Amino acid sequence: MDPRAGHISAPSFRVGADLVDVRTDIVFTQAGKRRVQFFSYVLTHSTRKYIQAFESYDLHALMEGHVGAFERFGGCAEQCKYDGQSAVARWEGHQPIYNPRFLAFCIHYEMRPWAIRGNPNLRPKVERSFWETERSFLNGREFRDLADLRQQLGEWLDQIVDHRRRKGTTALERFAEEAPHLVPLPRHPYDTARVVYRLCTIDGFLEYRGNRYAVPYDYVTDILPVRATERVLFVYAPDLSCIAQHTLAPRGGGLDPGGFHEPRPHKPTIELGKLRDVYEGIGAGAADFFRAMSAGPARQWSYSARRILLLRQRYATEDLDAALGHAARFGALAYESVQRILEARHRPRTLDEYVAAEAAQRLDALIGTRPTEARDLTEYDRMPGTPLDPETFDDETK
Repeated sequence: MDPRAGHISAPSFRVGADLVDVRTDIVFTQAGKRRVQFFSYVLTHSTRKYIQAFESYDLHALMEGHVGAFERFGGCAEQCKYDGQSAVARWEGHQPIYNPRFLAFCIHYEMRPWAIRGNPNLRPKVERSFWETERSFLNGREFRDLADLRQQLGEWLDQIVDHRRRKGTTALERFAEEAPHLVPLPRHPYDTARVVYRLCTIDGFLEYRGNRYAVPYDYVTDILPVRATERVLFVYAPDLSCIAQHTLAPRGGGLDPGGFHEPRPHKPTIELGKLRDVYEGIGAGAADFFRAMSAGPARQWSYSARRILLLRQRYATEDLDAALGHAARFGALAYESVQRILEARHRPRTLDEYVAAEAAQRLDALIGTRPTEARDLTEYDRMPGTPLDPETFDDETK
């Protein structure tokens, strides 16, 4: 099928969508300079548009843009064209290999993706919508922040773009013909929230997009699941119970938008007994290190003990255990000494890799390792549809 055939498609059969960088940064009057990405979804028959602004250029922003477009139009097209962005697909020769998470999103809405690459003119209406946004919307306007930009963008689409006439009709008039052919939306929208892991710092905060969010002190030094929607951030305990909820602050603010912890002068930030349990859970080397470190007064070592636990964000559990055992043998009990040992002897890794390793260990403990044994080849001779050799046709098969 010729990709250029998209401009003569039947109502609601095909659309174009994309998420691209704006060529110049936008200077907000309150939030300062920000790089903004615009998502565009254009119905090919009526040319009715949905455009939205995002701070990120990733799969979650792409899915959130689709959900907003589906809500605006009350349905979705059967097929949508995309360029070679990695959030949608990667290429093996001439074959697109779609992102599994994005495929699940498309299946939820009964929409078929169509990845193309190499020529932006294969999606002329989408590319034109970005040109229209820069020339018609951004020129001569000021915005306080991203929320104000989105509000003005929605008003511009509703009051100006929808009413522009092309060949004697407006996009709204053509959309009235196209709307009955849209694929109905499912009862519940797809959950496009970001789910990540964050380490709770020793002062009871976790960081997300340049801001610090308060977490109960009981979870200091724990690695916690975080679910971030467009406006709210949820923090969960290791048992997946919700322990904190915050309104998302603008990216890079550097502050806790929900307020700081109230001081607790009569209770330490983290119980010393919990510190001991955490070190013993890491391994024998870490347990030996904690016993050596905790021999003196707690005021001399408790802060360093908490700082050392934060190294789990960058190093594997077994590497940290080995480094702590090495440090204990030589009496190097300071945080700086442990950090130098890790840097010299072990390779750092990301927090996601750490969590994946922890999950793998728990699975091994629950189900164990059961390697698949090779079968006797004669078993395949007795499979249905396989002709049997009369010489090997034993009495049992008779």
